[in-house]
Amino acid sequence: MGPTSSRSGRATNDDVSLYWTLTEPAHGSGGEPAPLLLVNGLGSPLVAFEPGFVALLVERGLAVARFDNRDVGRSDRVAGSPRGSAPPYGLADMAADAVAVLDALGWASAHVLGQSMGGMIAQQLAIDHPDRVRSLLLLMTASGERGHGLPTAEARAALLEAAPVDPDRWLAHRVATEAIWASPDHWSEEWVRAKGRAMLDHGVDPAGAVRQYRAVAASGSRDGALASLIAPTLVVHGAADTLIAPDGGRHLADVVPGARYLEIEGLGHDLPPALWRSIVDPVAAFVDRVERDDPAAAGSGPA
Repeated sequence: MGPTSSRSGRATNDDVSLYWTLTEPAHGSGGEPAPLLLVNGLGSPLVAFEPGFVALLVERGLAVARFDNRDVGRSDRVAGSPRGSAPPYGLADMAADAVAVLDALGWASAHVLGQSMGGMIAQQLAIDHPDRVRSLLLLMTASGERGHGLPTAEARAALLEAAPVDPDRWLAHRVATEAIWASPDHWSEEWVRAKGRAMLDHGVDPAGAVRQYRAVAASGSRDGALASLIAPTLVVHGAADTLIAPDGGRHLADVVPGARYLEIEGLGHDLPPALWRSIVDPVAAFVDRVERDDPAAAGSGPA
């Protein structure tokens, strides 16, 4: 790939400080890159979108921003509330965090790619702040409507099992649980361990992941609001996903006006390097089409 530039910084939403990074084509290496914001899944710091995955997106002419959601990585932790009470924050607060990151980057709007919980945050962002979303790219996620995207019994049990605080035990727990919802033909313990170590080095927080999960569990269905979305939307789901079943992605695409749906054979609830291009190529092509139709649009209707 060509030369790139990168920088990092912090954004603030009320009293929550959020860490972000930006990787983009070096100045002078082409036209103005289209802005793409990546939003992470449950308990995952920004390095869960691995450098090689980001590099492929930058190679396609995109300026790629990642950030740590609240309660993970180098972003602030939020004080918890007793179990049985309302969660300390909701998806709307996490969507407002994303807006703060866009402000810090100086981006009036961006294409937004959210994975799993990140896809739910991206949906809420498009609902609450439609002018900030040029297109919506929803990866292995669901609308929150009951009965759609249900996990297998084994995957649900693994999701609800508390992750250990000890780093070595956390890594062993990650390897065991990832195997349950991994892309079956592309599972590699070596890769999962290496990625897990990078996540540990950047910062994970099992208690923070619980607070994030409570925000998701309390969010309810977004179907009604999604039916009025104006952002061009691409829904991508893995045919082998056992954590959020593919019918969750199909239902999501049915609900959002004009949404396109792509199901990738062999993809589970992970991002194995062997399937990166299967995701990056359609995402980059979709973004390019939206940019060519209306480069300045922040939500221009169905693509």
